[in-house]
Amino acid sequence: MQKASLDYLRSLAHPIAFSHYGAKHDIGGVTTWLERFVIRLHKDSIPIVVYLQHFGADPEDSWLFQSLSQAGVPVEIEPRARYLEDDVSGVLRFLNRHQPQAFFPQCLASMHYGAKQAAKSGLPWAMTIHSDDPVYWAIAEATPPGSNIGVMVGVSDFICQKAVDQRLTQSPQSIPYGVPIPPHQASFSDTPFRVAFSGRVVEEQKRISLVLAAMAQACRQDSRIQCWILGQGAALTAAQNWVEQQGLCDQIQFLGRLSPGDVQNHLAQCQALLLMSDYEGLPVALLEAMAIGVVPIARAIPSGIPELVHDRETGFLVDHTPESAAAAIVHLANHPDLWLKCSGAARALVVDQYSEDVCYQRWLNIIAELCHRSTVTYPIPIPRKMVLPSIYPDLLEGDRRRPPLLKRLLIRSKHHARPQLSRVKRFILALQAALKHP
Repeated sequence: MQKASLDYLRSLAHPIAFSHYGAKHDIGGVTTWLERFVIRLHKDSIPIVVYLQHFGADPEDSWLFQSLSQAGVPVEIEPRARYLEDDVSGVLRFLNRHQPQAFFPQCLASMHYGAKQAAKSGLPWAMTIHSDDPVYWAIAEATPPGSNIGVMVGVSDFICQKAVDQRLTQSPQSIPYGVPIPPHQASFSDTPFRVAFSGRVVEEQKRISLVLAAMAQACRQDSRIQCWILGQGAALTAAQNWVEQQGLCDQIQFLGRLSPGDVQNHLAQCQALLLMSDYEGLPVALLEAMAIGVVPIARAIPSGIPELVHDRETGFLVDHTPESAAAAIVHLANHPDLWLKCSGAARALVVDQYSEDVCYQRWLNIIAELCHRSTVTYPIPIPRKMVLPSIYPDLLEGDRRRPPLLKRLLIRSKHHARPQLSRVKRFILALQAALKHP
């Protein structure tokens, strides 16, 4: 089946299109997965093209753009527009330029609104729900792929079942992130017993404050424990200051953003990985660590984590408190037989079900299926007045819709009126001063 899918996709006269966002120091799991995936498609001689909408002043600062360009992947990037409607038009112009046979938008509402519009012209597409983030569910409600000649892909069984329960689709496809299986494995050590956090150093979702509090308690309970923070993010400076205030700089160290290869090398020197997130999909960092035999200690949230972490078999499940996580760290450091059992089982689970090769084949099958059903005709019409789905509360923060004409005129008139009023005011003040002192 794999050879048949590959041969068919290599023979396509039109490319497969992907779209995502660009950002300067983006090390998120979705971006990491997409980078690996499209580079592998490119190396397999499957025609692809990637479109990025950049957060920031200089699009060429995008880490993903730089990485894909260096790998020879055809990629276009442009800054996000002022208004959401213009971003959607940008997606449609990109599709018209490259005339793909299938479309795989990621993350942004603008990408999915563009996919919904393109579906009217027969372009099949897939929506990928990467986590239990409310934003994904709001986009899915606004643009249900099943009613727009698309398919829904969830990165975990939990997400797929939730999509069915919410009646967003009848038959979602479960395709977890696949990770490479390194030849080397972590080994047990209690001097030091090293615990890592790998990912974005932020409070929202990742709850870095809980991670650090758990690490600090574990370090105070057992001086052999050392901790590494791999990554960067908005809370990095505050996190570093807090660790310094606790007097734990020797035991909790911040290593910053590392290349994927360096992340693997550092994880191989660790015995445990700590994750205290509020929500996840199927975390790439967790899969990467388990692939080397690093034992996960993770907060028992429903969205994906229990599919990987089977308590005291492939790792430890803990509650939301730092005390629970710290106790698991200390217990594991003092029970090498338990660590060896969990380490071997964690690696075996990833090799069997979550390897890059296994998940890559599932994606090839989905791409081939969508390409077979494509009836797209180009150019896709780009409406002069873009009609978007209703505004959803969970999308409100990023919903930059063009104001109605009357409101825009009022804003413009106020903007132009301010200098005029200022000049009039200065003239009156000058006149009053002149009258007082003739």
